[in-house]
Amino acid sequence: MKNFQWKKLLPHAIAVVVFMVVALVYCKPVLDGKVMNQSDVASWKAMAQNSFEYREKHGAFPLWSNGLFSGMPAFQITSVGTNPVSIVVVGNVLSLNLPKPVSFFFLACVCFYFLSQVLKTNPYVGLFGALAYAYATYNPVIISAGHDTKMQAIAYLPAFIASLLLIYNKRYLWGTALTALFTGLLVSANHLQITYYAVLIAVFMSVGMGIQWIRAKDFKHLTKAAAFAVIAALLGILVNAVSLFSTYEYSKRTIRGGSELADDKGASFTKTGLSQDYALSYSLYKTEPLVMMFPRMYGGSSFNFEVEQEKSKAIEALQQMPQQLASQVQQAGLARFYWGGIDGVGTAGPPYVGAIICFLALLGFVLLDGKYKWWILAACIFTIILSWGKYFDGFSRLMLDILPMYSKFRAPSMIIVVPTLLLPMMAIMTLDTILKYDNKDILFQRLKKGMLFVGGAFVVALLVYATSDFTADADRNVLKTVSEIQDAQQRSAIETPIRSFINGMKEDRKGLFMGDILRSLLFVVIAAGAIWAYVKGKMNALVATILVGVFAFIDVITIDTKYLNADHFVDKTDTENTFRPTPADQQIMADTGYYRVFDVSYGVREAFNGGPVTSYFHHSIGGYHPAKLSIYQDLIEKQLYNFPNCLPVIDMLNVKYVITSQQQNNQGLQAQVNPEALGPVWFVKALDFKKGPAAVMAALTSFNPKDTAVLDEAVKGNLTASAQRDSTAFIKMLFNDNDVVAYQSSSKNTEFAVFSEIYYDAGWIAKIDGKEAPIVRTNYVLRGLQVPAGNHSIVFEFKPKSFINSNRAGIGASVVIWLLLIGALIASFRKPNETA
Repeated sequence: MKNFQWKKLLPHAIAVVVFMVVALVYCKPVLDGKVMNQSDVASWKAMAQNSFEYREKHGAFPLWSNGLFSGMPAFQITSVGTNPVSIVVVGNVLSLNLPKPVSFFFLACVCFYFLSQVLKTNPYVGLFGALAYAYATYNPVIISAGHDTKMQAIAYLPAFIASLLLIYNKRYLWGTALTALFTGLLVSANHLQITYYAVLIAVFMSVGMGIQWIRAKDFKHLTKAAAFAVIAALLGILVNAVSLFSTYEYSKRTIRGGSELADDKGASFTKTGLSQDYALSYSLYKTEPLVMMFPRMYGGSSFNFEVEQEKSKAIEALQQMPQQLASQVQQAGLARFYWGGIDGVGTAGPPYVGAIICFLALLGFVLLDGKYKWWILAACIFTIILSWGKYFDGFSRLMLDILPMYSKFRAPSMIIVVPTLLLPMMAIMTLDTILKYDNKDILFQRLKKGMLFVGGAFVVALLVYATSDFTADADRNVLKTVSEIQDAQQRSAIETPIRSFINGMKEDRKGLFMGDILRSLLFVVIAAGAIWAYVKGKMNALVATILVGVFAFIDVITIDTKYLNADHFVDKTDTENTFRPTPADQQIMADTGYYRVFDVSYGVREAFNGGPVTSYFHHSIGGYHPAKLSIYQDLIEKQLYNFPNCLPVIDMLNVKYVITSQQQNNQGLQAQVNPEALGPVWFVKALDFKKGPAAVMAALTSFNPKDTAVLDEAVKGNLTASAQRDSTAFIKMLFNDNDVVAYQSSSKNTEFAVFSEIYYDAGWIAKIDGKEAPIVRTNYVLRGLQVPAGNHSIVFEFKPKSFINSNRAGIGASVVIWLLLIGALIASFRKPNETA
């Protein structure tokens, strides 16, 4: 320590300060007490509220939530681990507990900067590379939408790769410790699709470097590197054993695990999981990945006005339309500048990496040696091809069959996060190599060859511009619909203004495309000019670095501000208003009984897809979650979507209140009482056995749930129900405390009880007077129980083995990681001149 050169820390300190200042300036409204207006976060708060109320009462989150979908595992919504030595604290330290989204940008900068130093690039080159990565336009776009877990995972991604590189560069102790740490943090972000892509990068890197070790006959290092990498990965996974194993167990019972009712014909899911068509939704056109270099070549966003309204030909045509037709055009979503591959659902913005970053990366594929560039090139090409999804159908479907777990995810376009990391990685290595190159004449010649690749990208963009018709699928569909109108006069009256509007939209899109080609060319010329000046000795390295770095940041940030700016921040009170109960909510909450609520004020389908925030106030049969239980999804699609023609199902789910919109009568929202709600539990007179789940579901349309329970023949066994009603028999709920539900029963005969709770066979245990009894799946989605004659205490407990067993593993793995980190630190102090 005596010989430690503290001045070496100065560039790193400067980098941290710059990261902090830039994030705070970009997210300045946060300093004024404002918060992000994120629709997805509002939905999450609603579905998590029941768990937070439980924590206030018990000091820990529950394992089961009563807040949405009539009940579901809470560990899919909130953290439920009890790990006292969790490594997540390291993530909090790295982000300095800054408010979001400041923390997201700062953390992404720090993690990429760490990668840059593992790659041994100049600290200032690493600084600007970190800014380019953190502020790549995909990140502000997903933050504005509220995809917090995705952004958290993207932020950790470069640190995970950097840690693995330490192992591969023979820094075994630090590499193993940090790989375990950042694997754990990456997985803890709880966005498994980004984690999957991280593993994909790691595989390409491992294979690429493994080939080099084999060629060098360094089998000892190959063996050690593989062993340490596997150990570190296992430790990082085990830290998250609770969430991973519980999610794995749960996923088999969601639509990702398939549906019993799937006919495998055009459905979103099959009997075994997601359909391939569903998995390939959100695909990019084959030339669309060029938006990484030319941001709005496909129109940018589906929801922003990408062209100033006073300069827009489309807006001009829209304003000249009859008011009613103009309103219909807007409601139909035709006023969209985006015309790329995911036109049906749209996109919030392009995954723009930056013209200068792409320029440097393309140069690097000529300039750099083969240590990293070939596996990076292979990974970029492979993932770009995967992003094409349904537009490269045969290959994509083959990959769905070959790549393990790949079919469990959708949105191939998301895989563009891989080149979004690898291109800045290439860019900083390229700039660093240029600054350190000894022979400037040879360097200049190699740079000229690299410029051919850069020129090629512009040529391809110009070819796309010259050959495109700039129309979206929605444009073509509406023109086809109009052309089919039988009345010629009516058709002409609509077709002329519609064509004028679409032609205006095409002109706007052409302007955006060509404008961004010229814009990217300008930034490339600036960067190329700075590099040329340095190579020719007309500019020193520091000035060249600053010039290239500053303009690389300006390049992305000026696009970012179109998709995340001060307008996306609101006063905290405005977000709280989202969760202010309406008079209808207040009316319902005055009822202190146990019941459920069905909010159809936004529409029946919206009730199950993120419409109202009913779960914040009530036990709802609707809600929002991307992974519903498959049996409940079946119930939604086969029965609840038919509301109000599904009253037996509404009754058995204990829906006592239905919230409707009466705005046409100027009465706002109303809470209508359902007097037929059956309560939390009841005895039935008869059991109706059906052959197979489809028959059970069909029977729910017109049965009497008060007297009859519908069961699958497969569970028939010795089940019975008392044909003669005992007037003194009763069963009632004593309390429902999420993970524990208690009942009391009394009857002269053996009875069959139906509980208005969702059946989930991976954790719920029923006990009658302390003795376990089998839970019977009843009415397709509910729990049933045969109750013997007499007076009994009945208790349901949610104790998933995946949670109980994995919690111990998580604590043990955390302890090992902490010991590895402490050991690496001690080793560094003891042997400061040696690598740990």
